[in-house]
Amino acid sequence: MIISTSWLADYVQIPAGVDSLVERLLMSGLNHESTNTVGGDTAVEIEVTSNRSDCLGQIGVAREAAVLFGRPLHVPDPRPLEGAGRAAASVSVTIDAAQFCPYYSCRVLRGVRVGPSPAWLVERLATIGIESVNNIVDITNYVMFECGQPLHAFDLGRLRGGRIIVRRAVAGETFTAINHKSYTLTEQMCVIADVEGPVALAGVMGGAESEIGPQTVDVLLESAQFAPLAVRAAARGLVLSSPSSYRFERLPDPAAVDWASRRAAAMILDLAGGTLEQGVVEAGRLACSPAEIDLRPNRLEEVLGIGIPAERQRAILTGLGFVELGGVEDLAAGAVRWRAPSWRRDVWREIDLVEEVARIEGYAAIPENRPISARPIDLSARELAVRAVSEVLVAAGMCEAMTRSVVSEPLEAMASPWGQPEPLVVTPALVRGADRLRRTLLPSLLEARAGNMAVAAPHGELFEVARAYIGRKPATASGGDASPVEEPLLVAAVTAAGFAAAKGLAEALLARLGIGEAQAVTFRPIELDLFSRGRAAEIVLHGATAAERIGVVGEFSRRALDRAGLEATAAGVELRLDRLDFAIGRDRPLRRPSDYPAIERDLNLVVDEAIAWGDIEAAIRSGAGQLLERCRLVEIWKDAERLGHGRKSVVVSLRLRSDSGTLSSDDAKRAVDAVINSCSSHCGAVLR
Repeated sequence: MIISTSWLADYVQIPAGVDSLVERLLMSGLNHESTNTVGGDTAVEIEVTSNRSDCLGQIGVAREAAVLFGRPLHVPDPRPLEGAGRAAASVSVTIDAAQFCPYYSCRVLRGVRVGPSPAWLVERLATIGIESVNNIVDITNYVMFECGQPLHAFDLGRLRGGRIIVRRAVAGETFTAINHKSYTLTEQMCVIADVEGPVALAGVMGGAESEIGPQTVDVLLESAQFAPLAVRAAARGLVLSSPSSYRFERLPDPAAVDWASRRAAAMILDLAGGTLEQGVVEAGRLACSPAEIDLRPNRLEEVLGIGIPAERQRAILTGLGFVELGGVEDLAAGAVRWRAPSWRRDVWREIDLVEEVARIEGYAAIPENRPISARPIDLSARELAVRAVSEVLVAAGMCEAMTRSVVSEPLEAMASPWGQPEPLVVTPALVRGADRLRRTLLPSLLEARAGNMAVAAPHGELFEVARAYIGRKPATASGGDASPVEEPLLVAAVTAAGFAAAKGLAEALLARLGIGEAQAVTFRPIELDLFSRGRAAEIVLHGATAAERIGVVGEFSRRALDRAGLEATAAGVELRLDRLDFAIGRDRPLRRPSDYPAIERDLNLVVDEAIAWGDIEAAIRSGAGQLLERCRLVEIWKDAERLGHGRKSVVVSLRLRSDSGTLSSDDAKRAVDAVINSCSSHCGAVLR
């Protein structure tokens, strides 16, 4: 954003020079980029963060300066004189795409004289780097850079049918912009159209067919509110950014929509003559809901470590446009409720008000060595779960990675364990060659491991906690407030070891989360393109009503490794934390190791080859109960002659121990018999 100091002086008189202005703005959050002399004016360029759209106009910066220097702010209140005729009889407005354009308004001016702008207007625009076109176009640019609300002027005589229709573009529809280049539109773009076709790309740029020219006599002046995401998508999709799209993407002040229209109309009457028809033609409803925020008197001192008098706080907030509300009975003693101004939709919490007071008062006033009392907070179950799994994986020697949410098509082609809907495609691609939102973290970690191997770091064991993005089916997403995209929180790890090591990581994570103490967890074989056949398992949590997949573990297939560019073998594990954080807050009693000796028994069970070890282990634990301390798989072997076709022998080692006394042989026999019966009923096992 470039400031003209002579232009700024129309709204606020700065007692000090340009250097003082630059320093105060810098310390309040508007970083200084450069200062240049342009003719007889001074241009100061500042960096405006995306949340401060109010400072994308001269008035917004003037408001900041007025509060910083304690000077009055003078903002004009334009009231253009209306003449004969009614605007509603000249044009009608219809909004057919309310999600793209909540509100649209226009004024009609007739009999204007298009010509060169006066010198003062040309010079001010030149200071901020804008070239003069003609008086009508220059006025719309001037007002936009004055208040931050974009405008557009149409040649009313070139609008066909006397109608303005705000609608979605038709797929494949072409549009010629005022830069005289043709663009092909998509259904995700919004256009301003007459009865025959588009005359402007909403919020981005006007069309060549209706632009203001020397022959223009009647003008339709547009001032509207457009959805920022739609404007951003259109501008980026067509590579057609403009000062208007830059501002609409950052939510300009809703209250400036009418002010800018009145201001431009008044300037056109003054500089181009003509007559303003009565009334405003409008459609839709202006979206504006300022936040109401409570500020406790002691909170500011708690955060900053210094006390700022209440009157000084009031003066700062009032100067910034906040409105103090009175008569509120439900506030704590001394607390004040404030309504945020329409141009500060980034302020909606108490801490935001504290920051506003602090940056205006000056961070230099806060002593560096003054202690600030800390207030303890309770972490949510989700935060505790993330910390717990991170601690386990770091303790296992792994490094946390941060990979991109967008991946390439080859990586995304690997099957996701969490559903098979088509991946969501980002247009245009956020990263070259990566335009798909990932449905699992494992391919990204594989690619990161391949990068480590390429720079001779073969032992880089990696894990990540992040979200995946899975599109819901239309039937699932419809109705209520359900999002069309499911965003599961996952934890994934990739290691150079094999399946057994990855399974051990999964068991350690589940144990740390407390899963398995009150819930049954089994590992079942799974076939997934991501993993090698016979070297992968799904992790199933058996709840009160149904079994649910909460994770997968396995050795990666050669196809998956090749797509990631990795030659060495690797294994991985991935868990859905959003389905496991219920257990992290549960109190788990500590258990003292038993003082009594253990008894070990081996069992040789014959079962069908299709029976998984996880099912056998679950049956064993179910039968043995509290006496089972350890269950270990010793050996699996097959012999069709001795065991029968399709049968296998599973040798299991059991360790039994009691907390209350020494187990007798009869106690151990009863426990073993219960295990055999459980395996027989659940798995069809026979003792060999």
